Amino acid sequence: MAEEIKNTGEIPAENKLHKLDPVDIAVQLSRPINSNTPEYISVETLKKQFGTPVTNVNHKKSDNPLAYDEYYQSLTEHAAHEGQFPLTSFVGYPVLEQIAQNGMIRTCIQTVADDVVREWIELTGGEKNSDKKLEEIDDILKRKHIKSLIKDAVAKTGYFGGCMIFIDTGEEDTDLSLPLVISEKSAEIKKGTKVKFVLIDPINITPLEYNSVNPLKSDYMKPTLWNVCGTTVHGSRLIMFADNEPPTLLKPCYNFLGIPQAQILWDYVLHWNKARVSAVEILDKLNLTVFKTNMSDLLGTPEGIAMLDVKMKAFQRYRDNNSVLVCDSENEAVENISQVISGATDVVRQALEFIACINRTPAVKLLGISPSGFNATGESDIRNYYDHIKAKQELYRDQIQTILNVLQLVYFGDIDETISFKFNEIGGDDVANNASVFKTQVDTLTTLQSAGVIDNSEAREFIRTSEIGGLDYLSEDAPQQPNPEDMAIMNGQQQPKEQNTTESLKGFEEWQKNMLG
Repeated sequence: MAEEIKNTGEIPAENKLHKLDPVDIAVQLSRPINSNTPEYISVETLKKQFGTPVTNVNHKKSDNPLAYDEYYQSLTEHAAHEGQFPLTSFVGYPVLEQIAQNGMIRTCIQTVADDVVREWIELTGGEKNSDKKLEEIDDILKRKHIKSLIKDAVAKTGYFGGCMIFIDTGEEDTDLSLPLVISEKSAEIKKGTKVKFVLIDPINITPLEYNSVNPLKSDYMKPTLWNVCGTTVHGSRLIMFADNEPPTLLKPCYNFLGIPQAQILWDYVLHWNKARVSAVEILDKLNLTVFKTNMSDLLGTPEGIAMLDVKMKAFQRYRDNNSVLVCDSENEAVENISQVISGATDVVRQALEFIACINRTPAVKLLGISPSGFNATGESDIRNYYDHIKAKQELYRDQIQTILNVLQLVYFGDIDETISFKFNEIGGDDVANNASVFKTQVDTLTTLQSAGVIDNSEAREFIRTSEIGGLDYLSEDAPQQPNPEDMAIMNGQQQPKEQNTTESLKGFEEWQKNMLG
């Protein structure tokens, strides 16, 4: 039997890089348990399950036939060891495009994408130039609609696991398979160049060349060339967006991008849909009407069955409260059974909470419902969610910085390495929380100052530079403090000394003049 299976698709001897034969593994592990007529899975079928995803690109045969077979055999060995062989991982881009139409999936993905760019960025640096350059760059970002571009890229990353932004230099005769240099020495990106940023769906790209044999190099499992619907494009011309990085062995399955968040959520959305439909069906069965009759006599003859149908139709017609139900007092009876069902709402709510948990989005944010439990306000959930959004933003920092560098070359002819950016706080409008935190900080400063740990100037500098205090208008120099004895005399708590009365009053008047201007 083993020889018969090998004839269907045996790997050549020169390609067997491991001692274990994947064909023999498939024969042993694909046999159904307790079956006399086992069905076997061919090697070609397994390669389709673990191979690169099908895209709209014309696929070309790899120059290195050993590269994929090596990963295929490693994957089969690992899966066999874990008892999870064969296993399909990536669902495919056509399925993901169908999933993207689901309302709950769109809510989860778009909520995160909106919040990643909601407060956008603030440019920093610019030591070589004045603040005017930062203002010009900020205006360029608005004219180029970079915020909207990043939002769409983050959303597609959630739907499909990743996407690409193509840097179009506008040169029609440029060989796109050559690297793109993003520096002052670039021959393509110069001052005055009409550069465009084009968003590309992952279904339109597939890798051509990548290092799969040497993990000691930085380009390990990172394609250098991509096929974009028949056009060979160097990886330096594409800005990659990816999230949920898959394990190394599964990277080819996911087109060297990431595991789609939509695919991760899909199972939980299906369970929620099932729970929701089941809850509605339970509501229909809360009240059950039982019609008691002599079934033996009715079902014994065709006439009896016809009579039963007539009675049931009449019963359904006159069963509401505004009608009259008539039945035989001797042979028939009607009984209404009411059931008390509890917990159906909890099951549906729990399914919703699972979706929110997997998406790392609080229910109050994702669904607009009030949370329950110990934290009835949901403030801690929102703060945790903001921390999650900050992590998402940092994931795309390099991509945004690359766009900034390209725009500097196009509009200024050089790259100011000091120009960077920071993401604005999405929870910065929480005035009550900021006031509470600032009060705690001031109390701590007062304690430290009383203990002699810090002096007045250090405390003033902290308060003046605080981002939440709102006292940045204070000057760096602290005002002259009045003499304690003078303040006591002013408040009538102490009588002035005769020999120092004139000098004390003079000192107080000087302090009062400085304070009041």
